[in-house]
Amino acid sequence: MPHPHRALGRLALGLRNTRHQAHLTYTQLAANAPGFSRPTLQRAASGKTLPTREAVAAYAQACDADPGPLLELWEAAARERAAANLRKPAPAVRQIQDEADMGAALRNLHLDAGAPSCREIERRTRTSPGTIRVPRNTVHQILSRQRFPSSRDQLRALLSALGVPVTGHEDWLRAWSRVHRRLQADRRAARTRKDRLQRRINSDSNRLSAAHTSGLCTTIPAPRPHPPGNLDPAPVAWITSLGSASQISTLTYTRPDSTTNNPARPTPTPHL
Repeated sequence: MPHPHRALGRLALGLRNTRHQAHLTYTQLAANAPGFSRPTLQRAASGKTLPTREAVAAYAQACDADPGPLLELWEAAARERAAANLRKPAPAVRQIQDEADMGAALRNLHLDAGAPSCREIERRTRTSPGTIRVPRNTVHQILSRQRFPSSRDQLRALLSALGVPVTGHEDWLRAWSRVHRRLQADRRAARTRKDRLQRRINSDSNRLSAAHTSGLCTTIPAPRPHPPGNLDPAPVAWITSLGSASQISTLTYTRPDSTTNNPARPTPTPHL
């Protein structure tokens, strides 16, 4: 017996004494308790884990004993277990608004039910009529607040396994719908932010690429034609200063047609 002086140890001693007084083996005990196997009944009296309320009642009935005293020991052990798990405050079911609220409420509901094992909750969901089976790994993830119940049917199965009557399911299902809508809205907002960020990254990348290309082009000076030597030096100096100040995009020099005899254009004329 790991802790004989604690409530869980007293419950285990009570179960063992009840079986010894009935002079039953665990095999005979399981035969008198339909739905409960020999290993399950052995674990109930081991003092290591808290059995379910139903297992304690079946244990007493199989021994033809009054289940009342054993159930009182079970309730004391359940309260001890809840205190040991540091029960955290959670909002009322009708006030659940987000995933954290739902996780805290389900955790406290699990503690109020005596903290049955995930294997036991899976068994209850498998044998309970009108509910779907919830694997024990999924049960563990939900109760440890690593994931949110994926559907209303999954939540309904957990509620039934944790002892919530059908009349109390509606408030929980409304809370699930509120949280589910909020999660969907958060996912859409996250996708929108991601798309907006990606467009901004693409835009900045395009601007940087254009600026880099423009910088490469401006670092290469365009070739400028050299004026012929027979031009008037004053216009040439003025045109050259304009060209060096980048105020002229194109500078050409045209010589007069050799076939024409135009005395007004004896020398090449610059054109801007």
